[in-house]
Amino acid sequence: MKLGEGVKGVYISIDVDCLDPAFAPGVSHIEPGGLSFRDVLNILHNLQGDVVAGDVVELNPQRDTVDGMTAMVAAKLVREMAAKIAK
Repeated sequence: MKLGEGVKGVYISIDVDCLDPAFAPGVSHIEPGGLSFRDVLNILHNLQGDVVAGDVVELNPQRDTVDGMTAMVAAKLVREMAAKIAK
C-alpha cells in the first residue's frame, strides 16, 4: 500500500478498537469481527511511503484484562510503528 505520494511525510494513527475483542478487549467500543493483531501488523509492515509520525489510540485500561493484554498489544504496535518511522 503506497501512501503519501506528493507529500513530505505521512502520519499513521492506529485505533486499537479496530481489533477483534479476542485480541484487544480493553477498549471503549469493542468491534466483534474486527481485525486480528496479525492483520494490523501485516498492514503496518507492508505500508510504503515516508511515515514520519504516528499514534496508537483507544486503549482503555479500565476495561483491559487482569494481565493487561490490550496494553501489551498497544505497546507492540507502538514499537512496530517506531521501527517503521526509524527506517
